[in-house]
Amino acid sequence: MSRLKMWLIATRPWSFVMTFVSITGAAAYTYTRFHVFNPLYYVAVLVGVTLLHAAANVLNDYYDTVRGVDVPGAPTTLYRPHPILTGFATPQQVRNFGLALMAGGLAIAVALALVRTLVVVLLALVGVVLLLTYSGPPGYKYRALGELGVFLSWGVFMWLGTCYVMTGVLALDPVAASVPLGMLVSAVLTANNLRDIEFDRSRGAVTLAVLLGRERGLAFYAAEILGAYAATALLILLRALPLHSLLVLLTLPQAVGLVRRFRSSIPENADPLTAQLAQNFGVLYILGFLLQGLLPL
Repeated sequence: MSRLKMWLIATRPWSFVMTFVSITGAAAYTYTRFHVFNPLYYVAVLVGVTLLHAAANVLNDYYDTVRGVDVPGAPTTLYRPHPILTGFATPQQVRNFGLALMAGGLAIAVALALVRTLVVVLLALVGVVLLLTYSGPPGYKYRALGELGVFLSWGVFMWLGTCYVMTGVLALDPVAASVPLGMLVSAVLTANNLRDIEFDRSRGAVTLAVLLGRERGLAFYAAEILGAYAATALLILLRALPLHSLLVLLTLPQAVGLVRRFRSSIPENADPLTAQLAQNFGVLYILGFLLQGLLPL
């Protein structure tokens, strides 16, 4: 395997679909709500945020390794080649790669600030703080706050930032619209942590699943999954979302089936299964906004 391909795998590119869905959803919502869309700004935001997402993944490997959480045989090593544990790169090389990706994302934010204001950079810096402190000091991931960080990142700040770049206006509307998808992306982390609960406990990593225990953790997971549909319905009733957003109900059988399956036994591919639900929900969520633009209700 070429070194370039190994570095690419180190970023976990399969996870970028969550960023694509969040940024595209925010852009589609902005077009529906404010009738503004700039394809160049959209691409710039998508690339910049994806670089920050890649940086978060790479730096997470670095910090988890130096903290002694990632060790040979750890669950994360069973489905991908870990850049440090395989001997491909030193911890310092992985750290530097992550920081370079982060600098690339910030550079795009600075460029966008030239056509907007420094608010773009401030929002990007919030993202940087969230990614650096996720597993780096103080490591809120290990203090049962990982789900909150993911919800804020893929929900609130991605939607708020995308809308601001498109319109030049800070508004609460996209924050409300981000809630259903933010909950589902957060559930992907919960699924991962539920599967790894015993291993994380043995390594001293206090995730929310470890703190709650298996049964209450499963109840929280169900609340995240089903809560996304309840939030969508409520936002439609409040006229914060178009009626077309009811399209997401097509994924409800998949969601219910997933919750039932987890209650029986948590599968090894718990997080990919949950990510697939979030992806399907997100595509229909986006389609609802686009249909509202074509066929207003």
